[in-house]
Amino acid sequence: MIQRAWRRYVYREVFRYFKQLISQFNQGDPQKILKPVNPREAELLDAAAGVFMRFRLGGVTFPPNIYYKIFTHRPITDVCASSPRDYTQLGLKQPVARQTNTRWPVVQEDRSGWYRRMEHNSWRLFCSKVVPITEPREIGVNKKMDFHYSKLQRQQDVDRWRKRRKIEWLNQILTQCIDTWLPWWGPQPRK
Repeated sequence: MIQRAWRRYVYREVFRYFKQLISQFNQGDPQKILKPVNPREAELLDAAAGVFMRFRLGGVTFPPNIYYKIFTHRPITDVCASSPRDYTQLGLKQPVARQTNTRWPVVQEDRSGWYRRMEHNSWRLFCSKVVPITEPREIGVNKKMDFHYSKLQRQQDVDRWRKRRKIEWLNQILTQCIDTWLPWWGPQPRK
């Protein structure tokens, strides 16, 4: 009992220390904070870029690791998103009037070579020491994010995702209710 209380006290103090450390990092200059850990990325950060960093705790063991992610206050324009086609392909010419004015259906264009947005700003481990193999260096690297150039299509995708998640949640609640209340109703007559 005393050991558990002592362990709980030590864990809380470690957590409080990490929390205080993260709050100090959030108030500091990102370039100075990142220089000892990742000097190559620190060279890219300057005051004109309007960059700030967010920190969080994570990992599979205690004490947790500190992860960071770089953000910017300034708007960033993804130029390729406004023109997603692959213009290097030969067959991307617009159909001429002879092709569109006939009553034959126009062949759907292949979008396989179009621009796909890749997010390379995942949560990275804030550490200057050698990390064991069990700890991930980056979190969310393999997470696939679909990005469509049309804002309307992106909003429809989000609405579809929310609806699917709500249906999954309702199904989960329903199965839990059935599992807990079905034994109370007694045996069901077979038809």
